[in-house]
Amino acid sequence: MQIRRDFLKQTIAAGTLAGVARADGHKKPTNPWPILLFEKPVQTLSYDEIGEELAGMGVDGIEATIRKNGHILPENAAKEIPGMIKALAKSGLHQVIATTDITTADKKTEEFLKVLKDNGITSYRMGYFRYAKNGNPMDQVGGYREELNTLAELNEKLGMQGLYQIHSGPSFVGSLVWDLVGMLKGVNPDALGIAYDLRHTRNDTGSSWKQAAAVAKDHVRSLYIKDAKWSGERSDKRVNVPLDTGFVNQEIFDHVRKDLQPMPLSLHMEWGKHSVYPEKTASEAWPLIQQDMEVLKKWRG
Repeated sequence: MQIRRDFLKQTIAAGTLAGVARADGHKKPTNPWPILLFEKPVQTLSYDEIGEELAGMGVDGIEATIRKNGHILPENAAKEIPGMIKALAKSGLHQVIATTDITTADKKTEEFLKVLKDNGITSYRMGYFRYAKNGNPMDQVGGYREELNTLAELNEKLGMQGLYQIHSGPSFVGSLVWDLVGMLKGVNPDALGIAYDLRHTRNDTGSSWKQAAAVAKDHVRSLYIKDAKWSGERSDKRVNVPLDTGFVNQEIFDHVRKDLQPMPLSLHMEWGKHSVYPEKTASEAWPLIQQDMEVLKKWRG
């Protein structure tokens, strides 16, 4: 237990940029449940622009897209991440989770993770595993378990924390929670844990969402916040909606968060006109983001 606590302290200290001084010479206090914005909707803007917009929203940082088709391409990470960190720090944004395409622990992954670590980012979201259409899911779980274990070992070696986001849909490994938790059995969750997505788990586990949360509890290291509702003639379609207007409400947030240690809350605003707004119209996304942000801050308390 002492080793785990020490690792967590190291992760928080290294990954939050909490020691970056603001322009007035003071350090911004860190909320034990920091709120981050998943930057995808506005990733066409500069980090200076993103920082300026978020500075007045009470946000603690961002989940940065450092992946294929992201704000920063992986091959440009070493060159561009320092500028990102500097720009965000000017606006008092002190925590970053990197959204990546990482699914395996090879030499390329190790080099990329070292770049993140050298820039003070010690937490990253993985890419996804998918079930083969014609394969038996149970037969495939073993291979994915081995991949997760190997990646967790690399994370521990480097002092990094990986997060596997639970995603929705029959092809995604982890959509029913049980399979992912089984694969993570015996893995240190501070080295590789779960980004527990409230919308996706509510969608795919239905009325059993409390059981899903109980199964995942020990492995959860971040909560991903967004909302949707069932629609269509047979209520078999999912439509993204503003936070607290669909099937994700404060009851679900409070229940899942109960008894968890403090961890990042990542807001994903996905109910706008575009998943990624063109630069010319990106300003249209900010009122939607602020609307969801106010709801989440109220829930957090």
